[in-house]
This record gives sequence, C-alpha cells and structure tokens, in this order.
Amino acid sequence: MLKEIVTFVGDINARQGYKFVASPAPEVCMSCKLYQACMSRLKAGRAYEVVEVKQMEHYCPLYEDKVRVVKVVETTVEALVKPQSAVEGAIVTVDMEECDKKCPLDAVCRPEWARKGEKSKIKIEKVLEDVSEMAVCGKKFRKVTARIAETS
Repeated sequence: MLKEIVTFVGDINARQGYKFVASPAPEVCMSCKLYQACMSRLKAGRAYEVVEVKQMEHYCPLYEDKVRVVKVVETTVEALVKPQSAVEGAIVTVDMEECDKKCPLDAVCRPEWARKGEKSKIKIEKVLEDVSEMAVCGKKFRKVTARIAETS
C-alpha cells in the first residue's frame, strides 16, 4: 500500500485524481505557519495524486486564496524512452531534446516534471506501447509509466 501524505492543494485543484509535481518551496512558504503540514512533507520533483479531499481549508499567502487539506500518494508519470531503454524495473535518464515540431506526443515528450537542460531519472514500472509512428520528428519511442527517481 502506498504511503498517504496529508498536505494542502489549491481549492480549485482539490479533487480526487488530481495529479501534480511538487516544486521546491518558495521563500514565502518557509515562514508560513502551515509549512510543516504543507510543503515540508512533499519531495520536490516527485509526482503526487490526490486520493482524499477533506473539508478543512486555510488561507495560503502563496496562492493568495484558499487551500484545502488533502491526502496524496506518490504516483507514476508517463514518459517516452528509447526502445532499448524500455525495460520494466530499469532506471533511465530522460533527456529533454530541443524540438520545434508540433506533435501529438508533446505532453509526454516534454512533460512538466522534466526540466529543460536537466537530466531526470525515472524507474520504469510498465512499458505501455510503441508510439514511434506518432512521433513527427521520426525518432523511435516507447511510452512507459514510471516513478521519478531520486536525483543525486
């Protein structure tokens, strides 16, 4: 069973199934009285999914609006990897490549959790499908679900 973490999300996103990637805590959060119950429990760069929404809400100086208490679990992300790297259990580096073509794979090829110019490591949980024919750039890719791995 996945470990549930109690934290806060913006009121507009407080719904079961909402997924997000935790960012490093901004300066305004560090002095907030709710920091320990909010940002400190999440690992920056990891993907989370809301599994339960509570009725309790608070004011957030970062959002300048309400946030709601939620339970989240670490979740998987979708990614594209080279065919030779598409092995369940493998830890691979996702390299964001420059591309200016309009492509149906954009959201998976350049996902929000991967930062341009940085290499992100993922642990492949499941190889989903060959999506090479959809890649406008002509490159060969496999779509996978993975967990964002620790960076060192």
